[in-house]
Amino acid sequence: MREVAVVAFAQTRHSTADEGLSEPEMLLPVIEEVRGRSGLRTFGFTCSGSCDYLAGAPFSFVSALDALGAWPPISESHVEMDAAWALYEAWVRLQHGDVDSALVYGFGKPSQTDPHRLMTLQLDPYYLAPLGLDQVSYAALAASARGADRAELDEVVRRSRAAGRANPYALDLPDPEGEETAVAPLRPYDIAPPADGAAAVVLAGGG
Repeated sequence: MREVAVVAFAQTRHSTADEGLSEPEMLLPVIEEVRGRSGLRTFGFTCSGSCDYLAGAPFSFVSALDALGAWPPISESHVEMDAAWALYEAWVRLQHGDVDSALVYGFGKPSQTDPHRLMTLQLDPYYLAPLGLDQVSYAALAASARGADRAELDEVVRRSRAAGRANPYALDLPDPEGEETAVAPLRPYDIAPPADGAAAVVLAGGG
């Protein structure tokens, strides 16, 4: 298996409110930052992740390509919903061995809608969408099925909040408190709030 390294990373300051930037305007600074940090202007492969449902238009990711520039032509792919899938696709692409670098970026503006009402619409229209469950309900079902206990969930929260406090671009969240339940077994502090933002990473394949 080919080794793959992260050689550059950049992100926007995340915000729970719409700050008036379009998606290409959010992306351009982070794309330029990872280009500068990596020393690369072009990449063997480019992959993005975003959600058309958030943007309210099909193929909305195409407009984000304006942040990359129209020349020279690129080998590009896109995955719907989650940039983690884009990172995985780029890793798989590098395993083929015919390219040595990849640019991966993700972006979204959930401030423009109510994600809890919206996310169920992108699910399977025959079996899942009619249930009306949002992403929090599905996460709660997964936690219950896995048998996660409160101590385990609290440790995830502790670790994630510590990482967030060390990141100046992350949201400044209040400390967890209270016994209120969001969707059992999850409590409000288990759930990441929706936030507008973008991030980019450059991957490089080993010899």
